[in-house]
Amino acid sequence: MELKAEELRLVAIRRRATQLAVALVTEPFSTDTHEQLRSYVEQDADEAQVLVTQVLALPPARLRERIAELTQSKTVQREVTA
Repeated sequence: MELKAEELRLVAIRRRATQLAVALVTEPFSTDTHEQLRSYVEQDADEAQVLVTQVLALPPARLRERIAELTQSKTVQREVTA
């Protein structure tokens, strides 16, 4: 099983948001952190909201199935951590 393009993009955005959150805690006044935040808001934030809305619009049973499929797939785990 492979991740759909939208799922891969959402994973990438989440990873970037997590890195940004760490930077905001560890170096909140850094110009690099400021640039990361600006870039995230300009490039990823709106798209993330659209993608999450699409995922959450799935019927609950299908969403649970997809989550189970993704968490059990070794192929997907390698793609997400890469």
